[in-house]
Amino acid sequence: MSGASNDAVGERGRARAVEQLPVLTGWAPTIVAIVPAHNEAEQIGETIRSLLNQSVPPTRVVVVGDNCTDDTVAIARRYPVTVMETVDNTFRKSGAMNQAWQRYGRDAEFVLTMDADTTLQSDTVEQMLAAILGGRSLGAVCARYAAKDSSGLVWRLQRLEYARYDDNRELRGWTVQVSSGAASMYRGQALLRAVEMTKRPVPWDNSSLIEDYGLTLDLKTLGYKVRAADGAQVRTDTPATFRELWNQRLRWGRGGIDECRKRGWTPATRRDIAAYWMFGVGMLLRIVWLLYLVALIVLALGFSISLIGCIPLAIMWIDRVTSMWRVPQRTLRDVLLAAVMLIEDAYGMFLEVCTAVCVIKSLRAAQQSW
Repeated sequence: MSGASNDAVGERGRARAVEQLPVLTGWAPTIVAIVPAHNEAEQIGETIRSLLNQSVPPTRVVVVGDNCTDDTVAIARRYPVTVMETVDNTFRKSGAMNQAWQRYGRDAEFVLTMDADTTLQSDTVEQMLAAILGGRSLGAVCARYAAKDSSGLVWRLQRLEYARYDDNRELRGWTVQVSSGAASMYRGQALLRAVEMTKRPVPWDNSSLIEDYGLTLDLKTLGYKVRAADGAQVRTDTPATFRELWNQRLRWGRGGIDECRKRGWTPATRRDIAAYWMFGVGMLLRIVWLLYLVALIVLALGFSISLIGCIPLAIMWIDRVTSMWRVPQRTLRDVLLAAVMLIEDAYGMFLEVCTAVCVIKSLRAAQQSW
């Protein structure tokens, strides 16, 4: 359908929201939402509906069909949104967003990007807009995300992981390492400044494995701050198997390490680089501890339990259980999974090994698939 009907829907929604959001009184900002979609026929309808039903709907919703071989484009055209298909795009998500931005988002005051497998709460756009307008130095804000409903151990572990990550963001005052691709809102002027600084014709780096992190670093280099909008929440799809999760985290980890190595030690990267060094120290300590246990067993030296030594373990257990309490629609299985700890520890080691592999592959400049 044409963009005109979509504009009408957005104008009515923003008019209703003026009294609800004081910063919008007498002003209707231009918000262009870009949704890159590659073979998302099963979820694209739900994603679009969540955008159109916002308390502050975007001015225009652009669904980008990227080399689709299913019914994604046909389904999107049933809704009052702008549907475009990429032309000769070989850069996957970043290429799709860049083509849409060049065509529809270059002059927008705010650009919202989100994954096609993500759904927004009814006030997500309103909350993100309020957050980004609340700080002049903010170049982007992202939403807090939780896993969509599913089943299985892999899903439950990711639900707990996301809840704990949310706890960490709150402790840091909602500052974030990356403005997540699940759902982020950017100042249009900040994107234009990033284009000018990088001398690219587009905001997102097509050569990056994780374009959202690359753009976040560009914004930080320009002096902008990036944070999570604590009132904005979304639900996103998660890998269903450990193999899919491994591939996803390899791409995330490798992309992050590559970006830091490419840029070097700068104000924008130094905290992240320090975190990688701390990860290395943590891995080394874990290996030493495991070797110590093996030595005790092999040499039959025996060991005893110290009450003082149990204090850190008790603190860790309390942290696990309390953060689990923030998981949406938690069940007894979630409680038991957090309380037992061993399964989550094994999951943590799985992610650590994945990160270690990412470091090795980055240093060797090995090819990393999507």
